[in-house]
Amino acid sequence: MRYKLLVIVLLFCSLRGMSDAIHEIIEVKWDLIDTETGKANPVSRLTIINPTDKPISCNDWSIWFNYMRRIDPLSVDKRFSITHKNGDLYRLGFEEANLFIPAKGKLEINYVTKGLVPNFTDVPSGLYVLNEKTNETNNIRNYDINTDVFTPAQQKIKLAAQYDINNKNLGGEKQLIIPTPQTLQLKTGKGFVLSGSTSLIFQPQFEKEAGRIKEFFKSTLGIDLSPVKNNGSVVSFVLDKNLGAESYKIEIQSNKLEIKASGTAGAFYAIQSIKSLISANQWKKSSSVVLPELSINDSPRFGYRGVSIDVARNFHDKSAIFRIIDAMAMYKLNKLHMHLIDDEGWRLEIKSIPELTEVGSRRSAGYSTGLSLQPSYGSGAIASKNQYYTEEDFIEILRYAKENHIEVVTEIETPGHSRAAIKSMQARYQKYLALGNIAEAERYLLNDPLDLSIYSSAQYWSDNVMNVGMPSTYRFISTVIDEVKLMYKKAGLEMKQIHLGGDEVPRGSWEKSPKIKSLMDSLKMTSVYEVWPYYISRISDLCKEKGLTLAGWEEMGMKNDGKGMKVNPALANRGIRLDVWNNIVGGGQEDLAYKLANAGYPVVYTSASNLYFDLAWRNVFDEPGHTWAGFIDLYKAYSFLPTNFFLNITEDSKGKKVTSALFEKKERLTAKGKQNIIGIKSGAWSEKILTTDRQEYMLYPRMLALAERAWAKETIWEKNNTFDKSAFDKDYKNFVAKVGEDELGKLNVINGGYHYRLPAIGIKEAAGKLLLNVEYPGFDIFYTDNGEEPGLRSEKVGQSVAYDAKKTYKFRVITAEGRMGEVVTL
Repeated sequence: MRYKLLVIVLLFCSLRGMSDAIHEIIEVKWDLIDTETGKANPVSRLTIINPTDKPISCNDWSIWFNYMRRIDPLSVDKRFSITHKNGDLYRLGFEEANLFIPAKGKLEINYVTKGLVPNFTDVPSGLYVLNEKTNETNNIRNYDINTDVFTPAQQKIKLAAQYDINNKNLGGEKQLIIPTPQTLQLKTGKGFVLSGSTSLIFQPQFEKEAGRIKEFFKSTLGIDLSPVKNNGSVVSFVLDKNLGAESYKIEIQSNKLEIKASGTAGAFYAIQSIKSLISANQWKKSSSVVLPELSINDSPRFGYRGVSIDVARNFHDKSAIFRIIDAMAMYKLNKLHMHLIDDEGWRLEIKSIPELTEVGSRRSAGYSTGLSLQPSYGSGAIASKNQYYTEEDFIEILRYAKENHIEVVTEIETPGHSRAAIKSMQARYQKYLALGNIAEAERYLLNDPLDLSIYSSAQYWSDNVMNVGMPSTYRFISTVIDEVKLMYKKAGLEMKQIHLGGDEVPRGSWEKSPKIKSLMDSLKMTSVYEVWPYYISRISDLCKEKGLTLAGWEEMGMKNDGKGMKVNPALANRGIRLDVWNNIVGGGQEDLAYKLANAGYPVVYTSASNLYFDLAWRNVFDEPGHTWAGFIDLYKAYSFLPTNFFLNITEDSKGKKVTSALFEKKERLTAKGKQNIIGIKSGAWSEKILTTDRQEYMLYPRMLALAERAWAKETIWEKNNTFDKSAFDKDYKNFVAKVGEDELGKLNVINGGYHYRLPAIGIKEAAGKLLLNVEYPGFDIFYTDNGEEPGLRSEKVGQSVAYDAKKTYKFRVITAEGRMGEVVTL
């Protein structure tokens, strides 16, 4: 008996001793059990592996992770539990007493996801171990995601489908410039020879832009323009006061390249057209470049041509923003919307309220102290440092954007999506309360401590809505706006607008708040739904007092009478600019942008169906991105018709075929409404965009399609009542040819190269051969048939290779610069 007790004690001690280093010892793997595309409620599996020769006790520790989908807790084996905490944070616990992982053994935990798990970026992330007794946390070091989920037969079907998609879009005649000018007339002639003997002349107001083109020609083409006028060819900048602020003319003849503009913006955009006109092959050091003779008369279709970047969910530093600005400038995009604030992070220093970044920019497993936010989107146990822009950083961004004729639109999200601000102000409250300074503690408090309202936001938060019945909420918003406005002033700019969010306040908010009840009683409100338009009116007045235009998401122009959100015409005369994203086909709001524009609201059409670049390119497991609004490849982005959205829709967001009957009762734009569509904008929410490389993968080349739709004039196939698909497809092929053969090559040169999405390979078996193509031209495929990974020394593929079913083939796209795409195995 004494011997048995000794063995039990030794075993117990060995198990307890291991628990301190669990995060270093265990290996965790994730697999998708159901790989059928589009299958509802699929089964996934987490496997916890013990690679050691001693059993590991499961007492006293748990695994925590982030997961963007909802897990059915009843689907989990009763030995375990998976509990939703808040947002996307889950706890995996061990419920069976004295459960252990056997030596060289494993535990498998299957669970059902509500909805779909369509690709690898939906998987559990940021796994860490919590010691339940000591509260010590550490990130799990060995975590593997199985992305090889397709059988060989499924892989063949997927690659053949990609081949057919690629094949439809190849073979175009390269368009000359992206975005397409309003008018471009090619002329016959020998062309304009640009060389070192070409002189540069300009009027004084164009000195800066003349310097830009001189620097581009010298650094990129190796051609140094002469400052002395001679009898040879000449590049000139000429003032034309009859042109609009962003308009320009270009005249290229055998002996001159003349740019006309009324100011620097037009001259700047003319330079971008010259850059686009010069092919990627000519973007190299040479003694001369020949340009075609032509005339261009150009103006933008929309005054607001925007890119929205979310740096709140996952932070992207100043250098990443500079790279985006450079690319935007090259394609004549002029509004950078920075989503700086959300539930998961506050990313802008506000010096008078330092807690916003001291608490709101940090995420850690120690969040229960109130000194950080909880882990989100794979951030893990340990808080990262300096995940925000200092005031100096932001001023640099403002100035750099201005130099490139881009306005930064600052978004301070309110009243929903505000958990980072709320938690930061709770920490501030506790700090000043401990000092006995109640007035200072309550100065910027954003939540009512007695509020018992129950709700769940779109991202499953239960505590992310500011209380708009408290004066301290408006005091907070006012102070933040004042400090942001001062940053613009320090940058030498006038801040003209502020974006205050306004989207996705969940049902149930404020319903059981004493502060809201007091507000309603004072204003004789009969329903909590009346609080929403009251809030919008109040912040609209606040912005007006500060000389600012209020901008926000579509809900700012809407109200709820208890039967869902609908247009609120009562606020249309306030000039509130709305970003309207909800046009999801099959969702019922396909005409929302048009309803709001017709009602009198200025609308920036931010189409989730076409321009949300955080959405996955295609419905395959190895493609990153969200899927809730469908899939957006280059074709889908290009196909967006801002003023005639329904004309070319053939599928809903789930990929099911639809007919025009779906839109028969939908509201069309009136003449007034069409004037109120003031621009278009892309979105890139960053839940799944953790790095600069992933950000650029998601943005490019789709941003080029955005530029085309934002700048180029309304097309003939957009104006008509019937969609001319053959004319559209011809234009798209020409666009793709320009993108693949020229523009992506230029993105290899700028800023050391961008990490754009390389084209997908298509493969189809036919007559003893594998037929191959790529999504857009200008890229080479390399392959092996001996099991090795393809590299630049491997054999280059033409249009096909001989196929031997006994061999394993590996293919990948490799650029001339050596950048390698994903390996495709067949």
